[in-house]
Amino acid sequence: MDSASDFPPFQQRLTSSLVQMTRTVGQLSAEDLSFHRTSSAELSESIDEQSGRILSLTSSLLKAATAGTDLPAPSLQDEDSIEDNWRGVVDVIDALLEKADACLDEFTGVIKRLSPSQQEQSAAKATKKTTSKFPTIYDYGPSKIPKPQLQFERPVDNANVSPFQPLLRTKPHAMVPLEESLKSTDAGTGNRNPYETEIRAAKYPESTYAVSPPVPYQPWESTTATFVDTLEGVKEMLKELKSAKEIAIDLEHHDVHSYHGLVSLMQISTREKDWVVDTLKPWREELQMLNEVFADPSILKVFHGSSMDIIWLQRDLGLYVVGMFDTYHAACALNYPKRSLKFLLQKFVNFEADKKYQMADWRIRPLPDGMFDYARSDTHYLLHIFDHLRNELVQNSVPGNNLIDYVSDNSKNEALQRYERSAYDTAKGQGPGGWYDYLCRNPVVLSKEQFAVFKAVHQWRDEVAREEDEGVQCVFPKHVLFRVAHAMPLDLGTLFRTLSPVTPITKDRASDLLEVIKNAKIEGATGPEWRDVYVKPTKAGRAVAAAGTEQGLLTPPTAEEDFPTAERCDVSQFWGAVLDSREPLTPPQYSAVASAEALRLSLPLPPMPRTVSEARDKLTDSTSTKPPPKPAPVEAPEEKEENKIFTVKGLGGPRKRKSEQAASPEPDEADMIDIGEKPSKKQRRKEKKNKSASQTPQPEESNEEAEPFNYEAAASVLHARPAQSATFKTKRPFNPYAKALEAPSGVRKQKRETPGKSFTFR
Repeated sequence: MDSASDFPPFQQRLTSSLVQMTRTVGQLSAEDLSFHRTSSAELSESIDEQSGRILSLTSSLLKAATAGTDLPAPSLQDEDSIEDNWRGVVDVIDALLEKADACLDEFTGVIKRLSPSQQEQSAAKATKKTTSKFPTIYDYGPSKIPKPQLQFERPVDNANVSPFQPLLRTKPHAMVPLEESLKSTDAGTGNRNPYETEIRAAKYPESTYAVSPPVPYQPWESTTATFVDTLEGVKEMLKELKSAKEIAIDLEHHDVHSYHGLVSLMQISTREKDWVVDTLKPWREELQMLNEVFADPSILKVFHGSSMDIIWLQRDLGLYVVGMFDTYHAACALNYPKRSLKFLLQKFVNFEADKKYQMADWRIRPLPDGMFDYARSDTHYLLHIFDHLRNELVQNSVPGNNLIDYVSDNSKNEALQRYERSAYDTAKGQGPGGWYDYLCRNPVVLSKEQFAVFKAVHQWRDEVAREEDEGVQCVFPKHVLFRVAHAMPLDLGTLFRTLSPVTPITKDRASDLLEVIKNAKIEGATGPEWRDVYVKPTKAGRAVAAAGTEQGLLTPPTAEEDFPTAERCDVSQFWGAVLDSREPLTPPQYSAVASAEALRLSLPLPPMPRTVSEARDKLTDSTSTKPPPKPAPVEAPEEKEENKIFTVKGLGGPRKRKSEQAASPEPDEADMIDIGEKPSKKQRRKEKKNKSASQTPQPEESNEEAEPFNYEAAASVLHARPAQSATFKTKRPFNPYAKALEAPSGVRKQKRETPGKSFTFR
């Protein structure tokens, strides 16, 4: 895959293959393999052979996947060993998925990778050829290439957070002297751009406002770029550049193994020639002599997407651009569907740029042929593209809306940028690379301790990266930072598992990191939560956050109104007091108090006495004040106990059906059942029928003829008032469940068959 656009077809093919394999495995597992084994000895041997082969391949894959990691490789000898080592297999698969996720992020550009394939180096450079692979995030560690910044004449000082002082020693084409330009500063905000006056006063040549045929570019095959890596070569190039009317400029930057980043290459092209300048030499600041061309307003400088190029030129080389034309803003003015250089090359030159070197490690020396050609292509066709864009801008301009002036104004705004060192407020997390932006972009739930650990570990990582002059991702990447904050490890074993895979930089300082986590966890117990700190930024704060970058484009805001502190309400404005948090009850309180409270709320019980004496007093009071009950009416004199005739049903306690004899004082002899006798089924059915017949109300016979209902004299039911009828006062309210309560009972539940017994069939 050469570009991110090639990944969806690959993903589709991979998914279809996995689905087909899964279906095949499912079909095999559904078969009765044990039966087929017994039916054919040859099949059984073949299955055993394939099973052993699969186990051997799986063990080899697990061993290869765990190479260079702390995870042990599970050994699979037989089928039983799979179950015994299943946890280890899952851990290896999880690690592989994390690596795949990181590689995909790098491939799609979410995370910058190191260098791509270097197989295109010539045979003469074979001794210096590096390993061909797509570097992953786990390659972030000590630089495999000697750091060129160690040889610079000006040592790198990442600890310096004071306002940046321009590197200018001289100021060619000055309208304001250098000394006066450097003195014109705003208190507390650093220096202005030393060429601010010259940039604002610059104007495009008259030829830029007229349509003219595009100048053909030099053939790619018959020409080549000159690699400049000496001061003499720079001076010779400068002589030729002074005679040009337009030049194209581009840069290649590296920011993985450098805290602030390094300008590694500079490409410059005229209509006739291309140069590739090595900007990693110890004398790199001598390139300031190029200001004789870069600051000359009569020479048009063509860039594409110059926003970061302007910053890098100031920071590393002390170069400033006057009279710039940015083709990106020209594409915006013409409303192109895409504004990338790759799109413009395809549109005007029919050249397909190879973007696999876009994120390459440009510190590699000597440069591979593929990387050299890629760097050259960025500027070789750029002046030809400028000719086409210029003609379209002129043709689409109207009185009062000159598109050339639009591009000029936006290009001047890019050139007026000034570099400031990156520094963030450790307390509030504001500023380039601060923790506040991390948490805003990644919605997480952090407790007080976790929030404190996150801030402390983030600051520790930044300090280590500054000290080692490495990118913060070389200490450990962002997702590991969140992992450490959630886990809050307190011993080295847990810390290494949380950081896995551990970079050498972090491994050497593991004890210091562990101490930072312990102290932060203790301090965080009484500190704020993340939701207490987070607040939606104001318009001014959002503008600053959008414009600021990790390279320090703008000074971080200091006004309190840009980033106000959050205020937390005591009561939810939506839920009210429903979510009012209460202190959790201890186990003894919960069992004694909470249970009684829950019972009181669920059942309408009267207040219960707390002690036995209270209960006795309460019972005495209630019996003394209660009026004596009225004697029940005596229907018939009771017989003596010894002469009373009884039945088994009468003395047998409550049953499903009460007999008629229990209700009558003197049962008939026909209805009496001996003690040893059981009523037959026919007798029970007859008794039930007589009982229901006796309970059914009989309609009263009346000889009087029913009087017809008079509808005219009847009261209105629809508009009736409560006072019109007494029934409205005494009638019970409507119960919508009344009919449901009067519904007949369901089908009688059948008896379960008792194990060991069976039904008798007649």
